[in-house]
Formats: sequence, C-alpha cells, structure tokens
Amino acid sequence: MSYTPTVIPNSEDYFITDTVFGSIERTVISKDFKGGRIRNLFGGTEIDLSQSELKGAAVLDISQAFGQTTITVPGDWRVVTDISQVMAVVEDYRNEVYKTKNSEKVLILKGTSFCANVEIQNY
Repeated sequence: MSYTPTVIPNSEDYFITDTVFGSIERTVISKDFKGGRIRNLFGGTEIDLSQSELKGAAVLDISQAFGQTTITVPGDWRVVTDISQVMAVVEDYRNEVYKTKNSEKVLILKGTSFCANVEIQNY
C-alpha cells in the first residue's frame, strides 16, 4: 500500500479569506503568487501584494456583499477586472502610467460585488 500525501498550497502563494462583520489585513510575500479567494459579508479585506512576484497571470476571486476589498499591487503588474457589479464600484486609484502599462504580469479580478467596493492601488 502506498501513501500519497495531501498537497497543501503554500499559503503565501495562494490565500483564502472569509469575513463576516469583521476585517482582515494581510500582507502576501510570495515569489510565485498564484491567486486567491476573498469572501466578504458586511466586512472588509485589505490585501497587500506589493512585495509579491507574479509569473504570468493569477486570478483573484472576489465575492462580497456590503463590504470592501482593497488590493495593493506592484507597479509592474497589469490588473484586469471582470467583476459583476450590482450597486457596487471598482475603483483603480493607480497612476495612469500603471493602469495602461502593457505587462505580462497580470492580476485578474473575477467575482461578484453587491453593494460593495473594490479598490486597486499601488505602493
């Protein structure tokens, strides 16, 4: 009989957060960021990716209602948003130079936002 260990993803390369009536602040330091999942219900999540490295593309899945997500990204990342919004907003506070930068490092934001806010900023 052989034993196959369960593979647990590196918590610095992929993260999962769930908040209900609370808040989470997390700094992710990864040499190969893979993405993550954020769930907010009447809560907020602040993710600082400014010290992470990205090879290719990563997906950040955001589902929230009556909450807020703030994401800080390095200046050499491109951010693509594909979030369904109902009475919600996605605001990109980065300088135009960073917003239009053609980079192979792409963070894709997907999910659903209901009466909630997503903010993108750089350090």
